[in-house]
Amino acid sequence: MPVEHPHPLVSVPTDPSERLWRYMDFAKFVSLISKRQLFLSNLEVLATTDPHEGMLSQPNYRHRQWNTIADLTPEEHSTMFYKEMAGEERRIQFESQKNSREFWARRRFYDRRTLLINCWHLNKFESAAMWAQYAAGGQGIAITSNFARLLESLRNSPQRTFLGLVKYLDWSGEAVDSSFGLPFSKRESFSYEKELRLVYWDLEVQEHVNAICGKLTSHMMDHLYRRISTEINWDMVEEEAARVPFKSGLYIPVDLETLVDEVYVSPTSAGWFHEVVQSVCELYGFPRIPVRSDLLSSPLR
Repeated sequence: MPVEHPHPLVSVPTDPSERLWRYMDFAKFVSLISKRQLFLSNLEVLATTDPHEGMLSQPNYRHRQWNTIADLTPEEHSTMFYKEMAGEERRIQFESQKNSREFWARRRFYDRRTLLINCWHLNKFESAAMWAQYAAGGQGIAITSNFARLLESLRNSPQRTFLGLVKYLDWSGEAVDSSFGLPFSKRESFSYEKELRLVYWDLEVQEHVNAICGKLTSHMMDHLYRRISTEINWDMVEEEAARVPFKSGLYIPVDLETLVDEVYVSPTSAGWFHEVVQSVCELYGFPRIPVRSDLLSSPLR
């Protein structure tokens, strides 16, 4: 199944031949060329190193500052009410909007485990920062590709996937689009990654999440229309949601020869490591000759 793109909320490289890099350790490289599959990590797992991964930004929680209609900004007021609304109708609309936003803010936390990603670095040149972060210790490897190659290599993949550039936001001032944009949004602090993501949405896990959230929806509606005086129990599905099983990772078949253009070994690697990488490529019939990165080559004198 070809990758689905473009999506109106996600951008892609303007030049399909622009270079993509994927930095990895030796074990991940061997996995790639032996399985001939890309590995996608679950956002819930990635959140152990970035807690904001797949989450909303601060402006998305603005509704938590609403106590009464008077707390709305003029813009919020104009988008929330129809002109003819008055009295009880306005109250119900206000409470409904406030509860709905809180519901979706909490639901996005549950939805995170339905998304799995594979990341690439968009850059014409090698990145010293990427070598240091993802392939440290002198035994790292980087493969290069481009947007056109990546698309073509996934043409026969059975999984439905999406591909797009990450949008880096001021997390305190810019809202995340709360529908499709979640896996394609990160904090500005990570902009050096210049990331392009392949995203898989696990609909089986989503069904479990939907069923649990349906209970919370009914609970909210009861409070809104039956005028139940007690507070909404927003935590009522937390424990059940935490038990929803999910895949920590997923392998997706890929045409490796189409995908990979070049193979580089770490600029800090020893000579023997280069030889090992070359032997592994030969062992698995991978027709690319690894090249040692010249990032640390001696300057002209």
